[in-house]
Amino acid sequence: MNLEILYSAAHADFPDSEPLGGGKAVADYLIREWRAHEPFALSVLSPGSLGLKLSNPLAQMTELEYARFCREFERAATSEILKRDPQRCVVLGNDISEGPDFAVLGERGYRVVTIFHVDVVEYFTRFYLRGLVRPETAARFRWFGIMPDVLKLVFEKQYQCVRHSIRIVVPSAPMRDVILRCYPWCASEKIMVMPWGNIAAVAAVCDRRLSILEGESALIERRYSIGEDEIVVITLSRLSPEKGIERLLAALPHLDATGKKVRVFICGGPAYMKGRAYERKLRRLAARITTTHVEFTGHVTGAQKAALLQRADIFVSPSKHESYGLTIAEALATACQVVSHHHYGAEGAVVDCADPKALAKVLGEFIARGRTTKMGKAVREPSPAAERMAALLTAISEFPAA
Repeated sequence: MNLEILYSAAHADFPDSEPLGGGKAVADYLIREWRAHEPFALSVLSPGSLGLKLSNPLAQMTELEYARFCREFERAATSEILKRDPQRCVVLGNDISEGPDFAVLGERGYRVVTIFHVDVVEYFTRFYLRGLVRPETAARFRWFGIMPDVLKLVFEKQYQCVRHSIRIVVPSAPMRDVILRCYPWCASEKIMVMPWGNIAAVAAVCDRRLSILEGESALIERRYSIGEDEIVVITLSRLSPEKGIERLLAALPHLDATGKKVRVFICGGPAYMKGRAYERKLRRLAARITTTHVEFTGHVTGAQKAALLQRADIFVSPSKHESYGLTIAEALATACQVVSHHHYGAEGAVVDCADPKALAKVLGEFIARGRTTKMGKAVREPSPAAERMAALLTAISEFPAA
């Protein structure tokens, strides 16, 4: 039997200039690897391939606009999947709210594997309910019929996803544990933990000749007038409230960097709900800081992103929530010293970034060590994630369709 994988990926096939986050990065990586090595026939169901017309760029949509997009993509992807014989394909979903209709596919006998990039129930309770309700408590609410549609995309969609997916792939063990608390009837063996590693380790650059990276690094230093003796601290993420970048800015006035020149770069563009307002807030906070020079680079990709990571001495991940932390993996791949909040993707020096003095203390200790020696090049460690995912999907194809 010729196996076909139908990859339902609402964030796939967008240009790198769009700050769509880890879901896009993983989708782009898997698609690139599978098209290069062809472990099976691959059909990517993206907004472009399905002919969807977007009213606004995804990263600029309001909550209601994004909810409408999710439903439009759900209908289009589900319709396309239903044209295939469930005996001859496996469906891979790249997310939950943006996924196909899990209930319809399950009832029709399709074998579905879903990648969780974000546990949307946990995310909703943490940021919209401000942690006042635990996710396992919220997940018990099953009166989906009385919910507005935007809440159905959180609670009903995730419930149907867990119920009808044959396998769920998560990037960290803590995320698996939350799912099992929310849905205690879900068998633990149904959930596979797959850290994505440095799925690119600055992939847009690391496959090119080193001279290109060195040239871009020199350009970066000239563009921002970075001195050879300056210690560079960076964050790298979309600008949205859950990334907690204001925590880093709050720590800077408490930073003791006596005798050292320090530059801080906020790398990333505003994205998704509340992104623009959050960027304005960050710029207002940065303008008040007189002890350290802070610069906003905007959204960075490819060689520029790699060069900034290569030049950076310290990478800070102050996020209030990270499912895995792909940018942390990229920073580690370029030998940055890492400071992170105690989220799921925590690496390096783990500190309560909500405490400005505690964060400043750790940063001060790193800064006191001076510049980081990186031997002039980025390091790329191979990621086996695409091979492991291909093996999982091939194994699932041996399961009988219902």
